Amino acid sequence: MTRLLFAILLAAAAARAAEPAVFSLKTMTAQMKYDTAELVVQPGQAVKITFENGDDLPHNLVFCQPGTDTAAMAMKQMEKPEDALKRNWLPDDKRIWAHSKMLNPHEKEVISFSAPEKSGNYPYVCTFPGHALTMRGVLKVAPVGDTLHDLQFALYLGNWQQLPDFSKLKPHREGKIDDNLLQVKLDDYKNEFGVVFTGKFVAPRKGPYRFYLSSDDGSRILIDGKDILAYDGIHPSGDIKEAGIPLEKGEHEFRLEYFQGGGEIELYAAWKGSDFQITPLSTWLHPKWKGGTKKQKEFDPIPLVVKDEAVVYRNFIQGAGNRGIGVGYPGGVNIAWSAESMNLALIWRGAFMDAARHWNSRGGGHEKPLGYDVLLPTGEATPAFFVTEKPEAEWPKWDKTKRYEGFHWLGYSLDTKRSPTFRYTWQGAEIEESFAVEGDGNKPDGKAKLIRTIKVTGKLPAHAWYRIGNGSFESRDGSFVSKGSLPYRITASDAQLAGQNLVVRAKPGTMTITYQWAQ
Repeated sequence: MTRLLFAILLAAAAARAAEPAVFSLKTMTAQMKYDTAELVVQPGQAVKITFENGDDLPHNLVFCQPGTDTAAMAMKQMEKPEDALKRNWLPDDKRIWAHSKMLNPHEKEVISFSAPEKSGNYPYVCTFPGHALTMRGVLKVAPVGDTLHDLQFALYLGNWQQLPDFSKLKPHREGKIDDNLLQVKLDDYKNEFGVVFTGKFVAPRKGPYRFYLSSDDGSRILIDGKDILAYDGIHPSGDIKEAGIPLEKGEHEFRLEYFQGGGEIELYAAWKGSDFQITPLSTWLHPKWKGGTKKQKEFDPIPLVVKDEAVVYRNFIQGAGNRGIGVGYPGGVNIAWSAESMNLALIWRGAFMDAARHWNSRGGGHEKPLGYDVLLPTGEATPAFFVTEKPEAEWPKWDKTKRYEGFHWLGYSLDTKRSPTFRYTWQGAEIEESFAVEGDGNKPDGKAKLIRTIKVTGKLPAHAWYRIGNGSFESRDGSFVSKGSLPYRITASDAQLAGQNLVVRAKPGTMTITYQWAQ
């Protein structure tokens, strides 16, 4: 490759980088997520982001250096919450290089900065307590690739249903495309024509590359005479086809064949390398081309918002199995109860659930909680009751072929505030289980409590135990506090540690258990 060509490529890249990248980034209502998971810019490019908080909780936007464990960085603030509160929950960390202020609900801010000169993936995150686990994205800094050179066209007239063999046809007109971008409105023909584009491009290094193609109607791309990607026939430009190909470093021959039958005239082509972003080769840009952004979800969210009454969501819930019953309580505390294990499976704070997965398409898979500080207090898919002379023993695991012996599900009923009471039998005894919330789970002060009440009627077997927690705990001020990365407190009368199990002796009557995020 000549020095002149290198100079031309560098000048073209510099010109493209001089254009500012403008984005709109919003928070997703009751979702604990940004609506944009990925922003793509060029090294050194001017960036302008309109950041809008449409949620009912405060959020910020914090950009960090590549490789930063953003969740750990945000969580570290809780070691000195008084100091963090004075900084409005912005970590005192040298890896932060750009940020917004902490936006109150329905506030907006415009952030402007220059992208880093070094290519890489720069994570962004909300550092309000508990938000960093799900509220994050990445700013991808990468140059654009080479465009086409010496682009020529040959225009043909004809009526086809598939791409013809253009080598057997005589061009109606030929010429050069000065801006070196693929375009199909070369003459005033609206239907029944074809175009063959030929040109060159430069692969900056040996390695894999991807090409993208969409058209209305048929098209194909050939590289160095090899057919690599086709979208033939009569059709709209609904999809973007793509294919990979290994290339040697240096100059390569590019050929694109296209024909127009009737209707819209559209042609989109692009390419991408390991060290540069998707670079369009056409004037027309497909609507599905992300244009420097990647949105968070394919489907519009359907957040289940809790107001004055409890909200019940029966479905596949991650951590609660195929018979999960999610309950969002007023006060920002939520649970998932499992009708498989007859036990409390999950507790979390903040937003409740997104029903979009189970309302769109075929509705498969398990939905995750929307909020933060998710706890699995008694372990995943295990029952609370167990007969053993050694309460430190391992509790039984879920076996879908056997289920849990002695348990029988009776359903649940709702009170006037639509809060459920779960009912089942175990070894002949009847059990009722209900929950209440104290405090506000949306606040990071650790004062929100989930109060669990279990009423047992009937006779229980000897050596029956009820497990209220599982893991590593220490006794503190009449409660038991977990030693994990997300500390929480469990309080119950006559609770005792037995190995990794926090248990109470099961007996007829009423048990009250309180779960609280530790301060």
